[in-house]
Formats: sequence, C-alpha cells, structure tokens
Amino acid sequence: MTTHGERPAEPGEVCTCGRPAVKVFTGGPWGDTGYCGLPVGGQSGPCAFCGGPRHESERCPSYQVRPSAAEQTGGNPR
Repeated sequence: MTTHGERPAEPGEVCTCGRPAVKVFTGGPWGDTGYCGLPVGGQSGPCAFCGGPRHESERCPSYQVRPSAAEQTGGNPR
C-alpha cells in the first residue's frame, strides 16, 4: 500500500511547472510530485519538460521530480 503525504523538497527537485519545488507530495496516482507554492503551476507558455503546449488537466508525461543534469542545464530538446 502506498502512503500519501508530503515532505520538504530537496535541492534539484522541481514543480510540474519547472520552478524549484518547495515541497514534494509523495505517493498518489502519479508518484512523487513537486510543488513550487504557486497555484496552477504559476507559469504560462510552453511546457517546461516537453516544450509543447501546457498540460491543463494532467501532468506532462516527461515530468520528473528530479530531472537529469542535462535537463537542468538546458539540454532538454524542445
């Protein structure tokens, strides 16, 4: 059984909008998910993870709470 909860974010963890996370929700249907503290992702424009349009009702399939070093330094192809 998966336990749902939350914990403080660790350095390098990001929100679903691409900003640094302040907390991480653990468990749940999508696994661990970062949160920056701003409602509805706090950002407009293309998706920070796939470069496509924003995912309004679901999180990007490319999202990772702890992106690879290449993605953090701009190496993510868009």
